[in-house]
Amino acid sequence: MFSYMKGILVSTQPASIILEVNGIGYQIFIPCRALGELPQIGEQALIYTAFVVREFSHALYGFLSHTERDIFEIMLNITGIGPKLALSLIGHLSMQDLQMAISNQDFLTLCKVPGVGKKTAERLCVELKDKFSQFVSETMNELSISFEKDPKTLLIQDAILALINLGYHQNVAQKAIKQCLKEIPEINNLAVLITSTLRYI
Repeated sequence: MFSYMKGILVSTQPASIILEVNGIGYQIFIPCRALGELPQIGEQALIYTAFVVREFSHALYGFLSHTERDIFEIMLNITGIGPKLALSLIGHLSMQDLQMAISNQDFLTLCKVPGVGKKTAERLCVELKDKFSQFVSETMNELSISFEKDPKTLLIQDAILALINLGYHQNVAQKAIKQCLKEIPEINNLAVLITSTLRYI
């Protein structure tokens, strides 16, 4: 129903935010890990959303990337996983860690997430294994077409991919690189750009 919302971040709570869009304040539940990646209160934010309808509640769940939102929606179709548990999985594990746990059938890592038992971990591995391969491929394709192929933008692309491989969220990597290049525009070496960008994360 709602693919994404773009508005002013009004307030944040441990489990949710209020986003004002055209004069209406929407409460959106978010993964705990996303709190540190949000813009400042009063700034504009883009949140990818999933509208979940249950018998006694209607709720919006928000994410900083469409990949997280899509994984969340897929999890809701797995037996025994509701929106709170799906949000907890994404909040406690980065997409990279979750992907590795699914690919390697690492039940121990999955079971560290509150509410996840061995049977649920097994179902996650079966249901998500192929889906993660698809999403990782799509993410790389998006990155490859997001920049024109001149040396500077290729340098930025390589730096973003490197930071993602280090475990940083794509949005965080892009924002930090942008700030770094704004203050040090003469950087033209990948290693120097990555090292310098880490100071802004």
